[in-house]
Amino acid sequence: MSTTTFDTHAAVKALTRAGVATEQAEAITDTVRVAVSEGVATKTDIADMRADIAALDAKIAALETRLTVRMVVLGGAIVAVMAALKLFG
Repeated sequence: MSTTTFDTHAAVKALTRAGVATEQAEAITDTVRVAVSEGVATKTDIADMRADIAALDAKIAALETRLTVRMVVLGGAIVAVMAALKLFG
């Protein structure tokens, strides 16, 4: 994940201006700082994940196509073997 900055001093000041006690404002700000720095995906993170998912979707589609072709070929081979056994059996 990419780094996101969070101005803790400005947050504490804004909370205290709104009437929150300094100790509570600091606790709230620290909680938000931890969440922002350790647990929140940014827009860039989400865009990267979407690109990764699109790449995986393309790979899965290609594998599905290859599997379908192989199943058709195998089915044809089975039919051919069965036909040959009838001719020579």
